[in-house]
Amino acid sequence: MPDDPTGPFADLAIVNCTALLGVTADRTTFAPGTTLEITGGRLTRIDPNPAQAPRAREVIDALGMVAMPGLINTHCHAAMTFLRGAAEDVAVARWFNDYIWPMEVNVGERDVYLGTLVAIAEMIECGVTTFADHYFFMDQAAQAVADTGIRANLGSAFFSSQAPVGLAESVAFAERWQGKVDGRITTSIAPHAPYTVTDDDLRGAADAARRLGVKVHLHASEDLAQAKASVSSRGLTPIQVLHETGVLDAGTIIAHGNGIFDSDIPLLAATRDRVGVTHGPKGYFKFALGPLTPIASLRAAGVPVGYCTDGAASNNTLDILESMRITALSQKQVRDDATWFKSAMALEMAGPESA
Repeated sequence: MPDDPTGPFADLAIVNCTALLGVTADRTTFAPGTTLEITGGRLTRIDPNPAQAPRAREVIDALGMVAMPGLINTHCHAAMTFLRGAAEDVAVARWFNDYIWPMEVNVGERDVYLGTLVAIAEMIECGVTTFADHYFFMDQAAQAVADTGIRANLGSAFFSSQAPVGLAESVAFAERWQGKVDGRITTSIAPHAPYTVTDDDLRGAADAARRLGVKVHLHASEDLAQAKASVSSRGLTPIQVLHETGVLDAGTIIAHGNGIFDSDIPLLAATRDRVGVTHGPKGYFKFALGPLTPIASLRAAGVPVGYCTDGAASNNTLDILESMRITALSQKQVRDDATWFKSAMALEMAGPESA
């Protein structure tokens, strides 16, 4: 601690770090030798050219380390850490129907609380400070967030097979927790997907989201086969269903989007100020799902795309840096262009785009 008795002390100073001060799709700006000060849990000072030692109760020398904004996991099922490795090397339909859904019938509140705590520890270790969660017994997930200091957007998932109770409980959860824990918790209405939730319930979710000022968080166009099945059965792509039911207009986190058609892009672009798509490539490779989320087309249309891990049962880890790395490499192959998706773009997607 410095001897100079004048002026207030920060709670924590991080000195000699290399700070990421700016990022665009083409360029990153790093500043070696930066001092950061934190007081009351907030970053209060960034000094890339410190003239004197900081005044702080605790000082950490971060020479050789990089300081950057916290990462965001834009879609996960956090509590599913307890199902990690439960089913490997099986097709996605079997994975759901023969393994995961039968096991989830036995999931209880305590399982979700403990599983979410494990997930939060894993995500923090990988640099995640905010995550979007879509699961069950979400009061327990919210309590885990409250107990750990992380930030989260939480949605209580429902299927229309639960009759009106599912939607009502999802709305009640959103009302109960929105803005709680000093604003660290925000909420979403969380229908599972257009193929498991009726149009009436999707409209109800959209109406509730608009009324509460929150988003809708759901799976849609998860792979090409699912999207083609929607067109075959009802003449609409999943994205068109979201458009017709008002979900896109309400504001939406769309998980995965591997089956987004070119014809869907204008609908997403029209709502790009309130709609984003999440991309978690490791699980897609694991289940041989394709093609990959059309990141280039979405970004060209101004639609934000963020990284996700999905749940640990499908992704095996909650390492968002791994998602970033796999995305950067796979997108080069998708475009057949080694110059596409540079490191600056990868970082931009991890920050402003994911937010």
